[in-house]
Amino acid sequence: MCVGRRAFAYIKYVQIMKKIAIITARSGSKGLRNKNMLMVDGKPVLAYSIEAALDSGIFDKIILTTDSQEYIDFLSYYPIDFVKRAPHLATDKASSYQVLEDVLLRYSWYDYDYFALLQPTTPMRTAQHCIDVCRAFEERYEDFDFLASVTEASKPTVLTHVIDEDLSMKHWSIDYSNYYRQMYPTEYSANGVFYIAKPEAYLQQKHFYGARSMAYKMDKFVSVDIDTRHDFEYFYFLMQQSKREELLLAQAKREIKLKDACFGLLADVSLLGGSLLALFDHSEYTSLRIQNLAITAALADPYRSLVLQREDLTLAKKVVLDLGRDDLRKGKGSPKEIAHRVEGVLELLLQRDSEIKVCLLECLKGLFRVDYDNTQVQVLNELLQAISQKYERVHWVSLNEHFVDSYGKLSRIYTSDGLNLNTQGYDRLYEILSPILKP
Repeated sequence: MCVGRRAFAYIKYVQIMKKIAIITARSGSKGLRNKNMLMVDGKPVLAYSIEAALDSGIFDKIILTTDSQEYIDFLSYYPIDFVKRAPHLATDKASSYQVLEDVLLRYSWYDYDYFALLQPTTPMRTAQHCIDVCRAFEERYEDFDFLASVTEASKPTVLTHVIDEDLSMKHWSIDYSNYYRQMYPTEYSANGVFYIAKPEAYLQQKHFYGARSMAYKMDKFVSVDIDTRHDFEYFYFLMQQSKREELLLAQAKREIKLKDACFGLLADVSLLGGSLLALFDHSEYTSLRIQNLAITAALADPYRSLVLQREDLTLAKKVVLDLGRDDLRKGKGSPKEIAHRVEGVLELLLQRDSEIKVCLLECLKGLFRVDYDNTQVQVLNELLQAISQKYERVHWVSLNEHFVDSYGKLSRIYTSDGLNLNTQGYDRLYEILSPILKP
């Protein structure tokens, strides 16, 4: 058996059954060429299914069946079995049943309790998904011969019909004037992530559905199925999003590297924190020496370690701090947790020098942003203002009263993307900060 990192957790909950994972990967694809081998984050799409199966540690064998010797050579470093298909199984007319039958007959299917089909075009499955679905099937092993993963359908069947050549919508026959989705029960469609079957039952029935098949519900997030370039680009985007912390940290380090010369600068004012100050043009303050150590994606904890704890850091006696907004936008905890981290930064600044005074900026609200909830911004600001009042050397700077519209959102006069300030916004910020920054 292939033993993976998660095997112990699986063994703890369910009995051991012999099982194999079969991954099918034909090289020819009319919709998207080489879709199984397109590279994402340093490895082909196909590798995501292989690694999920390996890391789960629950399969006695993992078998890749393909018509491509190139695929086999490319992936030969994985400790799995490879089956080179016969020519008649390499065409787009060969059914999935024929391909699976070929594998089952080669591998003495009667030696296994069941097999799992992992299609490489659904690469969002993880090792934990493999563990969970196999556990679910084994718990109902006496009740079902098959399992198919499903996800909630995007539209009910009452909204899905054929259209004849005359383009008439005659098949839409219900009274849609009174239609609302809640009238109908939730419907599901197969998402292709998992198919499981007892070998003998599958060889007899030749498919995975019916009364003896168990539905396994999965989130839509996992249900990406790559068939077109648009599908692939969506998967690529999701993988980049899953690495956003790593990417943000790398971005922060690059920005800080560019500001190395500023760390030892003797200044009248130090600007610290996030994008609001990082993009602030302070060149008009000709009479002030300004040290700008703000970066465009300043999460409180990394900023503290990468900037504020550097040995070569010298700060002015007056500090302007913009922090908390990026944490909230990136989902780095509740407003209370974020406020606690910001307070930790404040204490670190105040402890550096008994003469340092900090101007803590209110977090600006947003305008119709999916990643920025103004209700949460309001809560965070209330917490931060209360924290500022605990320290004599911390001054709270209200901003939203100058920037929001009559609906309590960042005015479109001052922003182009609903989050960051435009030129007019920064002109307004300059007016607000000028009296604060005066010596």
